[in-house]
Amino acid sequence: MTRLLSSLLLATATSLVAADKLRLKRDENTGSITVHREASPEAILTQVAGPATRPYLHPIVAPDGKGDLTEFSPGHHKHQTGLYWGFTRVNKRDYFHNLQSDYWKRNYSKVLIASGQSVSWQTSYDLLGDQGQTVLTQTQTWTMTSSNHEHVLDLTWEGTGKSDVTIGKYKYGGLFLRMPWHRGKTKGEVVNSALQKNSQAEGKRAVWVDVGMDIEDRDDWGHITIFDHPENSDFPQPWRVDGQLGIGPCRAILGEWKIPKGQTETIRHRFLVHTGKLDPKALTKKWEAYGKRSYGDVTFITTPAKPVPLIDLNQARLEKIVEMDREHAFSLLFTQLVATDNPAIQKPLLNGILLGLDGQRNLTPPPNWFRLRASLLDQKDPQLTKLIDRLSQIFGDLYASQGALKLVLNGDASLEDRKEALSDLVAMRFQELPKNLNALLDSPLKVDAIRAYSLFNYSEAPKELISKYENFDTVGKRATIDTLASKLSYAKALLEALRTGKITKTEIPNYTARNLQKMLGGSFDKVYGKILEMGELSEISKNPVNPLPDGFTNARRIEVGVLAGLKFNTDRIEAKAGEKIVFVFSNDDSSGTMHNLAIITPGSRQTVLDAAVAMGAAGLKKNFVPEIPELLASTPQVAQGMKYTLYFA
Repeated sequence: MTRLLSSLLLATATSLVAADKLRLKRDENTGSITVHREASPEAILTQVAGPATRPYLHPIVAPDGKGDLTEFSPGHHKHQTGLYWGFTRVNKRDYFHNLQSDYWKRNYSKVLIASGQSVSWQTSYDLLGDQGQTVLTQTQTWTMTSSNHEHVLDLTWEGTGKSDVTIGKYKYGGLFLRMPWHRGKTKGEVVNSALQKNSQAEGKRAVWVDVGMDIEDRDDWGHITIFDHPENSDFPQPWRVDGQLGIGPCRAILGEWKIPKGQTETIRHRFLVHTGKLDPKALTKKWEAYGKRSYGDVTFITTPAKPVPLIDLNQARLEKIVEMDREHAFSLLFTQLVATDNPAIQKPLLNGILLGLDGQRNLTPPPNWFRLRASLLDQKDPQLTKLIDRLSQIFGDLYASQGALKLVLNGDASLEDRKEALSDLVAMRFQELPKNLNALLDSPLKVDAIRAYSLFNYSEAPKELISKYENFDTVGKRATIDTLASKLSYAKALLEALRTGKITKTEIPNYTARNLQKMLGGSFDKVYGKILEMGELSEISKNPVNPLPDGFTNARRIEVGVLAGLKFNTDRIEAKAGEKIVFVFSNDDSSGTMHNLAIITPGSRQTVLDAAVAMGAAGLKKNFVPEIPELLASTPQVAQGMKYTLYFA
């Protein structure tokens, strides 16, 4: 047994926003139930409860009424239906992928509490076997409160065995949530109570998991958070997190479990539907109020992992560090560090700890930390010293952070060491850093410093960047624009610089212009004007589908094709700043291979290639085109016989 991460004081969540009065409406023909605010005809949530299909909730509307936060039967997973419950293996029969009448039969749907600040309803369904017999009867009882700030839904799921039921081991199945994710369009993130994100959270145990993402017609993200209840079996349960940000607790990941004939299994969850910026600490406090226990008292019974040699700790950092009680894990690992004087063991251990704590800061060090720190520094090994200093910063060691800042500002130190120190200070959000970044804008750390501004809310950042903008090279200017477009307060200064001519329209990439348009609305449109679409796909043998944009009739035309051996027929193009160009990339490769093309700044080929490789498997979604200042424009994957036209002005 190990405890989760750290102790927190038990807090009672109190709502500062009065709950709205709600009312339920049941459709007698379909059995579906809708939730309405008292005076509104518009439903804010729909319980679909057809007589011969799996029940589900969809749509769930954002608390302020702007946007649907669930999706029904997306193209990437046709069987997924908003928020629903379907086990993947019930006596070897699959109810997760099958929602039709030979699997499900409704017993009833009914309203329990029709109106008030809290409303409640219930559905009951039989899960049918391959001979039409009832294998399991499931009852879902829902209770809901709502304000303009947040919906709160409580679910009690009860499954009664009509025969001996075995829920087979599987990597997903049970409760599942599908939000409106679209490949290549949606930005989103899954975060759990251990602050593991996306694929890191897959299969991991957590007391809550949140999924947030872009929602159509919203300027901020929509979120749905699911709480696991302490009284659920195998609490806290492991969670499924798929590649399209679908989530759900899944006890079956741990192995099969059973519901004997005549017995009932009860499972409880809470759902918070909200928008805006995620606040993990606030969610944990709300979970503590729901579960009536301290987060620090949560206990894990983990599946034994294969023995991992200390030298390979990096490979198992999540299993061996993130899921262990911090004090216990640190005590074991740091005891090993103190016990050995072999740098070949000490360095991998420290690297593993740093990777396991990546992104965290101001942590409480273990009891033997200062003794260990002194011991390792006494060895006067430069690599050990560097690792110890980085760990000191994570522990909020002000002396170490100030030492790193001193290194960053030291123009005589090696550039590599200065870059690493700057990266560490940015990662820990060292509050003394922003006011020192201006001194780096005329140094080889210029671009790193420009990007660092984006991680802080520093009121002087726009003035400092814009005052030196005209002296920056192309890469520095692109990094400046990206940084100024990263926050509303910075973006307003960028808009003013655009209005006064300090920054020109042609220097703002289309993807940045679109983000600024979403952020600033009409005020951006008045200054910038219409955003020109960058490109268009068409067949080589035909003209573009749409006519040339205004002003491009006499523009210079550049055409690039493909040669054998994965080569373009040119490797360099030249153009004057502000010149209008119609750029055509034709894939005339007779081998049938798909190609894309990237236009980059001079001398940045290796930088772009390294960034593309660093995207890993996730790069497939973006055609391995990284969003970095060195990359000026690119095409999507273009099939053989097709061409893509880019417009530059």
